[in-house]
Amino acid sequence: MTSFIPLNETALERSPDLRRWVESWTCGDDLEWLNPEEWFTRGHNLVEVGEEGPERNVDGMAIPTYKSGKFVWTPAPAAAEACLEEIRKARHKHTNSTHLIMIPRLLSPYWRKHMCKVCDIIFLIPPGHPVWSVDMYEPLTVGIVFPFLDHRPWELRGTNYILGMHRHLQGVLKDNNSSDGPILQQLWELPKRLGNLSAELARKMLQGFGETEVSGRSTRRRQRGRNNLENVKSGRKVPKRKKR
Repeated sequence: MTSFIPLNETALERSPDLRRWVESWTCGDDLEWLNPEEWFTRGHNLVEVGEEGPERNVDGMAIPTYKSGKFVWTPAPAAAEACLEEIRKARHKHTNSTHLIMIPRLLSPYWRKHMCKVCDIIFLIPPGHPVWSVDMYEPLTVGIVFPFLDHRPWELRGTNYILGMHRHLQGVLKDNNSSDGPILQQLWELPKRLGNLSAELARKMLQGFGETEVSGRSTRRRQRGRNNLENVKSGRKVPKRKKR
C-alpha cells in the first residue's frame, strides 16, 4: 500500500514533465525552482553573498541583500505544512515576489488550510492530464501567490476576475482537453497587465469579470420601496400590498 501513497516524493519526482509544462505557460520568466534548503533563504528573497562577503553598516553589522523573484515550491506531502508556513512568512515580509506551489493531494488535512490562507488561486490537475497520469490516482494541487497590489483591493484573492478565472480553468481541466495553457498564461500575466493600468481601470477589471446577475440588481423589497417613493413624490396613489 505504501507504493500508492508516496508521502516522501515531490510532484517533480513523480512527474518530471511538470517542469516543461509550467515553463510553457509562464511566458519565459526566469523561474527559480527551490530545494528544501532554499525554503529558508532564497524563498525569503535572500541573496547569497559573494566572495567579498556581505555589505556592512557603520557599526560593522552585516546587511542582508534581498531580491524579489518568481519561485516554484514543490514540497513532498509529508513536508508541505512546514513549507507553507515559510511561504506565509515570505509573502508578508516581501510583497513583490510570486510563488507557485505544487503538492500531490496526500496528507491534505495537515496543509490544506495553510494553502487556502496564502494562495490567491488554487486549482486541481486531475489524474489523466498529460503531465499527471492516471496512475497518480489523486489530483495535483496547484496554488499561485501573486504580489500585493499598490492600490485597492490590495490583493487579487477574492476578486470577481480571479473567481471567474478559477471556474473557467477548473472546468477546462475537468474536461481534460489540454487547452489550459492559454488560460494559465493569461492568469500568470495578470499582475503585469494590471501594472500598466491606472488604479481605477484595474479595479474595474478585477470586479467586472464573472460578475453575477444578482450583484448588480436591487432586491424586490428595495425596488418596491423605491417605486412607492417615486409614486408619493409624483402624487400618485400607492397601491396597498395584498395579504397572503
